[in-house]
Amino acid sequence: MILHDFLPSGNGYKIRLLCACLGLNVPLKEYDITQGETRTEAFLALSPNGKIPLLELDSGECLSESNAILLYLAEKYQSPLLPVDLIQKADIHKWLFWEQYSHEPNIASVRFWLTHNAMNALKKQMLPDRVQQGNEALQLMDDTLKNQTFLIGEDLSLADICLFAYTHVAEEGGAYQLSDFPNIQRWIRDIESQDWFIPITQR
Repeated sequence: MILHDFLPSGNGYKIRLLCACLGLNVPLKEYDITQGETRTEAFLALSPNGKIPLLELDSGECLSESNAILLYLAEKYQSPLLPVDLIQKADIHKWLFWEQYSHEPNIASVRFWLTHNAMNALKKQMLPDRVQQGNEALQLMDDTLKNQTFLIGEDLSLADICLFAYTHVAEEGGAYQLSDFPNIQRWIRDIESQDWFIPITQR
């Protein structure tokens, strides 16, 4: 397999973090999305939406959408991060869907805007509402983690891998203060203490 990725991307980091957890050594092919490197004819032939991450399988087939890739790898390698219990599995799916709808657009997009000089008049107008919604998302996570170690209970799951990626770098750009969310801070430390953990900057 080959992972096509942009190193600062939390969506790509999810996949690299899961691979580290599973003990998979997946080669990385890097692209700079700020320079249009995923808009070339060669990349679009692999991924028509021109986005990373993209997981190229040994068969030549390509999988896009970070959370779909997470689910594929967890299923393929029968990871306990995706339990067989249908209620627990549905709970994980809930968090993955929520991440893309309520978390990523407000945490990740704001981080990108502020750290890559990507602001314009429309984004400046949108920013206060995005930050408010992002703080609401972080508060929901913090409330959930108040009485349990991880997002679906006492065991690490795919939900934690997914949400960790952009949550732990939410402060980049200055829009969010994780000190306001002590349970999230504890959860971040718990994940960073795993013996397989790799930082977002690791290739």
